[in-house]
Amino acid sequence: MLCMRFEFSSKAPLVVIETRLNGKGPFKFIVDTASSVTVVGQEAAEAIGIPQNSNSTTSGCCSGKVIAVGSVQVGGVSKSKVPVTLGNLSQLSEETGTRLDGIIGSPFMQDYEVVIDYPHKELSFEEPREECRLPTKFRLVSNAGFIVVDTELNGKGPFNFLVDTGATRTIVTKQMGQTFGLHEILRGEKRALSGFFAGTTMILSKVKSIQVGEAKSTDVEVGVQDLQALSDGVREPLDGVLGYTFMKDYQVTINYPKRELSFEKPVENRWQAKEVS
Repeated sequence: MLCMRFEFSSKAPLVVIETRLNGKGPFKFIVDTASSVTVVGQEAAEAIGIPQNSNSTTSGCCSGKVIAVGSVQVGGVSKSKVPVTLGNLSQLSEETGTRLDGIIGSPFMQDYEVVIDYPHKELSFEEPREECRLPTKFRLVSNAGFIVVDTELNGKGPFNFLVDTGATRTIVTKQMGQTFGLHEILRGEKRALSGFFAGTTMILSKVKSIQVGEAKSTDVEVGVQDLQALSDGVREPLDGVLGYTFMKDYQVTINYPKRELSFEKPVENRWQAKEVS
């Protein structure tokens, strides 16, 4: 099992890994299971010889212009002729405190079993293991590969939650907030720093418990947010988003081809981390 170290962005717990494009780099990419595209930022695009013009980027994250990159390499995994979207990541870089060059989205990950060990900051992309079954089934929604999983809140449910490694906190809908009597109990920064919610504000609260399969966390910080636009984009009614505040204690394993996942407390020294150039 070959794994790589990752770091968190300076101002937000986003998974940042070293990535090579056409053999050049390394560049800093975040891993985002809720991104429907792999994104390459302006500076990285210029570094590998992709010309920039007035139509290639906008003030938002992505331009919508899709091109094929010769190769994208993350650790020991390399893919050829990868479709990517050109993007302007300056705002995301500023808000996270880390200069970001791109986003590894779900299309890149869909051939692999992806393992993210949050406590030990280790990650791997592996060939799916046929002999190993993970405890929780999930649904891949739309061709974009959004992961939706049954989730219980305070022992009730199941509810539809999107698994989002690009979300800095777990989020529930305003309707769920009313149902569970959630109100603002936490002070401080309310702005979401990344993903679909970048730049938006939300009520910060806590729920007594969140459970996915056999994994159960208590006193989980959540944001209360209107998710209608996200549900429309995913084409699935969503009750919430599983973000860092739930996943931070776990080794998260996502087997895309078998549509199975697990949240497990990591075992000390299970992996021998290797530096990957």
